[in-house]
Amino acid sequence: MKLVYILLALCWSLKGFSQVPVKKQQLIDSAYQIASYYKLPVDDRLSAYRYCCWKTVYLDFNQGLKISGEYLDLAKTTAQHDKIAQAHHFLGHSYLMLGQIDMAERILKEGLDLALINQMYEGVATLYGDLGNLKNSQGNSDLALEYHFKCLDYANKHQLNVEYARAKINIGEIYEAQGQYKLSIATFQEALHFCTTHKFGGFKSSIYENLGNINLSIKEYSTAQKHYLTAISYAKRLNNNNRLIRSLNKLGELNLELNDLDRALQNYKEALRVALTTEASLLEAKVRTNLAEVYLQQNHLKEAKVNITLAITQLEDLKIKEDLDKAYIIAAKIDHKLNRHDESYRYYQKAYRIAKDNHHLQPLKLASEGLALAYEARGDLTKALTYYKAYNNYNNQIRNEEGIRDIIRLEMQDIYQKKSLADSINKANEIKLLQYQYDKKEERNRLRNYTAISSIIILILLVICITYFYHQKKKIAAVLSKKNKVIKEALNDKEILLKEVHHRVKNNMQVVSSVLYLKSKNTENNIAKKALIDSKTRIDAMQLAHQKMYLKGNYKQIDVKDYFNDIVKLLLDPIKTDDDAFTVHGTQLWLDVEQAQTLGLILHELIANSIKYAWSKTSQKQVNISIDKLEQDIAFRYTDNGCGLPEGTTIESSQSFGLKLINALSTRQLLGKLDIDNSDGFDLKITFHAR
Repeated sequence: MKLVYILLALCWSLKGFSQVPVKKQQLIDSAYQIASYYKLPVDDRLSAYRYCCWKTVYLDFNQGLKISGEYLDLAKTTAQHDKIAQAHHFLGHSYLMLGQIDMAERILKEGLDLALINQMYEGVATLYGDLGNLKNSQGNSDLALEYHFKCLDYANKHQLNVEYARAKINIGEIYEAQGQYKLSIATFQEALHFCTTHKFGGFKSSIYENLGNINLSIKEYSTAQKHYLTAISYAKRLNNNNRLIRSLNKLGELNLELNDLDRALQNYKEALRVALTTEASLLEAKVRTNLAEVYLQQNHLKEAKVNITLAITQLEDLKIKEDLDKAYIIAAKIDHKLNRHDESYRYYQKAYRIAKDNHHLQPLKLASEGLALAYEARGDLTKALTYYKAYNNYNNQIRNEEGIRDIIRLEMQDIYQKKSLADSINKANEIKLLQYQYDKKEERNRLRNYTAISSIIILILLVICITYFYHQKKKIAAVLSKKNKVIKEALNDKEILLKEVHHRVKNNMQVVSSVLYLKSKNTENNIAKKALIDSKTRIDAMQLAHQKMYLKGNYKQIDVKDYFNDIVKLLLDPIKTDDDAFTVHGTQLWLDVEQAQTLGLILHELIANSIKYAWSKTSQKQVNISIDKLEQDIAFRYTDNGCGLPEGTTIESSQSFGLKLINALSTRQLLGKLDIDNSDGFDLKITFHAR
């Protein structure tokens, strides 16, 4: 049966999701990438791990456990003892919140020993405080106080403000649990003042919750409720799930004591939801105990049995005795109503033993009454009488404590009344001060009115001036617009004229080319015919440049790569076979029209010479052409795999018209540098400055 209840709790907990906000989780994930990347410097990784721990161990305990464990492993590889102590604190806290008490104690003591040896005072104070919290959760309040006072001592000596505040809060909690309410209130008020002075907003949720606990104990319900709501507000604002669960749980206890079962149930369910999503087993068990009590009073016995069984299982597994006696008594009452008298009797016995060990009067009273009734029902009147006497004894002790609480409550009410009187006097003085401030404010308002009227007049004058200048500017803009229109029309006419000129030049070159072609057809002299064909192809190369300008609408520059491809198609495609390779290398490059035409003529002459002289009839033909821009210089290169220039022939001494033309165009027209390598075929390179 117990296994079924555990499985039910597990299924319920699986519904949860991380309480870390999405944006904060994204920051944590980014920092964790840095922390876990082993190639980064160790100091950077330690800083990233520290950030991740701060953002997770108080919100998502399992995630905090994983990251703090990695932080400790990395810190131990260094001599940075402060980081090692801090990692022990984070890891020990995570184990404690997940209910793994033995592991938490081992980690915290190990960290404390290292911090003491290396005189890391902040780490010593922090770990003493952690051990105090651990011992308090185990019900050993005396040892817990001893640890917390050691923490306070180190914090005082070494001016550790955060640890001082923590120690004060922890000591105040133990005083409250021991019934020393005046001492507890004084301690918490001192802690609250200290935190306000030093702007430690993160501790305020804890302080207000504990002040609520004290006021609940002395039956100052309205004050307790106000403190609990303030604590919940701070916990939500800071995403402190641990404190949020505790505050909601205590608010539920207040409503339960006021017999407002619906509100109590609402508070407990909200606390349980947060506890399940963060897998805080210890807090979950406490909330389930209270939730079972509400269901019991509402006579929802099935729900009460499920929750109390899960709570007892968790408390027993975690070896937590603080609330176990209370859980046993609730379980006994539920089983009694379910007519499971043997189970009820066993739970009362367990509750009595634990309560007696921890001197918890209220559980002792209830357990004694339950056992007396159980033995009476069994006919064992001797034992029944023994437990009735114990019941009366504990009841008298509780009445004495209640009397003390009533005295404290009356004293507190007297304090509140005196405070209200002082507040009233202060209020009257404040009213007088406010009246004085109001008169001063009225005087300042009159001065502001005079200033405003003057400003309005100046603004009106300024608007008039701006309007005048605006209209003047508008007139000037109209005149400029007309002139711009005339200029645009003239420019458009010139563009049309330029386009027409280039079109006619292209057409005239085409006519000249056609005439030369026809003349070559009608000429019998081979030399003349060859000269006419060469001239025609030169004209065609120049015509291609004008065709590019006309088609692209750009009369200043030509894309030379595209231009070269057209020349190659014009001259080499007619002689190309499947084995030949004619390639133009480079990317799109725009050059000045004059320079581009000059390069086109040079390329024409080079291809013509290759066709005439480079290859035998059976050789595989290859031509590689490239043009690149290097900063402000243009590098043009032409290579073929032919026989090259005759031995001893240079381009300057050559009698060939084509080579002379190439030399002249390169050095005079382009003002470039010409280099020829005749070792392996023909290789020509021209370097010149782009316009």
